[in-house]
Amino acid sequence: MIIVDAAQIIVPQIIKTIIDNLTTESFDSKTLFFQCLFILLLGLAMAGLRYGWRNLLMGSARDVEKNIRDDLFRRVLSLDMAYLDKVKTGDIMAHAISDINHIRMAFGFGLIVFVDIILLGGATLAIMAATNPKLTALAMIPMPLLIIVTKTLGKRMHTFHTSAQKSFSVLTELVRESFFGIRIIKVFNFETLTGKRVKEASTDYFKKNLKRAFITALLKPLLGLFFNLSTLIIIFYGGFLVIQKTITPGELAAFLQYLGILAWPIIAIGWITNLFQRGMASLQRVNLLIDAKPDVTSPENPSRLSKIRGDTVFNNVSFAYGKNQYVLKNINLRIHKGSRIGITGPPGSGKTTLVQLIPRLYNPTEGKLSIDGINIKNIDLDFLRENIALMTQEAFLFSGTIRENILMGRQPEKKRLDQIIHVCSLSTTLKKMPKGLDTLVGERGVTLSGGQKQRIALARTLIEDKPIIILDDPISQMDTDTASKVILRMNQMNQDACLIIISHRISALAPCNKIYIINNGEIESSGTHKELIQKSNFYKKSYEVQQSKRGYHV
Repeated sequence: MIIVDAAQIIVPQIIKTIIDNLTTESFDSKTLFFQCLFILLLGLAMAGLRYGWRNLLMGSARDVEKNIRDDLFRRVLSLDMAYLDKVKTGDIMAHAISDINHIRMAFGFGLIVFVDIILLGGATLAIMAATNPKLTALAMIPMPLLIIVTKTLGKRMHTFHTSAQKSFSVLTELVRESFFGIRIIKVFNFETLTGKRVKEASTDYFKKNLKRAFITALLKPLLGLFFNLSTLIIIFYGGFLVIQKTITPGELAAFLQYLGILAWPIIAIGWITNLFQRGMASLQRVNLLIDAKPDVTSPENPSRLSKIRGDTVFNNVSFAYGKNQYVLKNINLRIHKGSRIGITGPPGSGKTTLVQLIPRLYNPTEGKLSIDGINIKNIDLDFLRENIALMTQEAFLFSGTIRENILMGRQPEKKRLDQIIHVCSLSTTLKKMPKGLDTLVGERGVTLSGGQKQRIALARTLIEDKPIIILDDPISQMDTDTASKVILRMNQMNQDACLIIISHRISALAPCNKIYIINNGEIESSGTHKELIQKSNFYKKSYEVQQSKRGYHV
C-alpha cells in the first residue's frame, strides 16, 4: 500500500516533465513514447499491488469479523439465565449481524482510508508545499471549514447511528416473534395487527436511517465544494504565476494533479468519520454484551469430586427475580440418592424455578443449596451440569433429524438407544415415520405433534445415565395411556438416580417416594400419595377431578 501511494506521487512529476519538455526543441516523440510507456507500466504495477493489499487487508477485516462473531456467540452461551431474561433476542441478532458488519467496515475500509489520509495525504501536501508554499497555503484556505463541518456532522452521525441500531433491534425482534408465532397469527387472523406493528417498527427504522442518510448526503457535497474552491484558487493564482514565469506550465499541471490526488484523502476524512462513527457505536453496543459478567460462574478453586451421588439439600432457600419479587421463600427439603420426588402445585407457584436452581441456571437469592454435602456454588459448573439431566417445560427441538435431537452429538451404545426409545414409547411412532430415527422434524419440530415432541425431548434427557434427573411437566401433552407407560418404565430404570418430576398429573406423581406441594413459593404440604389425599385439599381435589375426567384410577 505504501508503494502504491509512492507511485501515485511519481506520476505528476513525469507529467510535469513531459509538459515542460514539450516546449523545448530537444524533446522528441521517442522520449514522449517511453515516458508514456513508463506511466502505463507504473499504472499496471499499481493495479497489481492494489489487488494484493486489498486481499490482505480485506481478509484481515473478515478475520476480525469472524473472531468477534465467535466471541459474541461464546459470550452469549456463557451468560446465565438471569442476564438472558433481560435481553431481547432481537438485540442479540442485531449485534451479530448489523453491528459486526459496521465494525468490519471500520477495521477494513476504515484502516485503508486512514493510511491513505496519513501517508498519501501527508506526502502530497509536503510536495505541494515544497513546489510553492504560498500557492499551497491559499489552496488550503477551505480546510478549516472542512474540519469544523466534519466534526459537527460526525457527532450527529454517531447519535443517529446508535438510535437507528436500537430501532433495528426492535424490528428484528418483532419479525422473529412474528415468524415464530405464525400459526397463532393465522388461527386468530392477527395478520393485520402483526403487519401494522412490523410496519410501524419498519417506519421508525426508516426515519432514523433517513436522518443518518441526510448527514451523509450533506457531508459529501460539502467536501466536494471545498475541493472545487481549492481548484479554483490554484487555477486563478497559479495562472498568474505562470504568466509571470514564477512557475512553469508543467509545475501548474503537476500542482493540479497533486490536488486531484489530495482530493481522495480530504474527501475520505468525511467518509472515514462516518465509517468510524458507525464502527465505534456498533463496537460499544457489542462490547456491552461481550463484557457482560454472568452471576453464575464456576468457582476459581472448585471442590474436588470424583462423582456425584445425588443427595440434594435445600436449606432456607429463597429466590427473587427482582428486588422483593420473591418466587421461592424459605424452602427446606432433602432429596436422597435413588429417591423418587414429585412436585406439584398451582400454576406460577415456583415449581420450575425450584428445580432450575439445582443445575445453577440461577443462583439462590438467599440460603444454601448443596449436593453431597457441598454447596453447589463450590462445584465446577460444567461438572455439575454433566451430572444433571433436565427436561424443560417446553419440549424444544432443533432443526434436524429425530436421531440428532436425541443424541446431540453423543454416541451411546445401540442397546441404550433402543432401551430409551422403548421407555419413551417411541417405537410405534418411529415405525410410522418415513425414515424412522432419520426423519427430519422441521424447524422447532413443526412436523410433530406435541406428544411426539415431548417424548423425543424426554429421550434426549434420559439417553445418558446421570445421578440426578429432573423432568418438568414431562407428560402434559401425552395421552393417558402413553403417559402411564412412560411413567412406569421410567421409574423402573436407573434405580440409583434421583428422579424429580414436576407435574399436574397425579398419575405421574403417585409412584414417588415423597410429593411436595408448592404454593406461593412455599412448601405447603408433603407426603406420599396416600398421605396427601388425606391431608391436602389441593391434592385431593386434583386427584378427584382427574379421575372423573379421565376415568382412570391410581
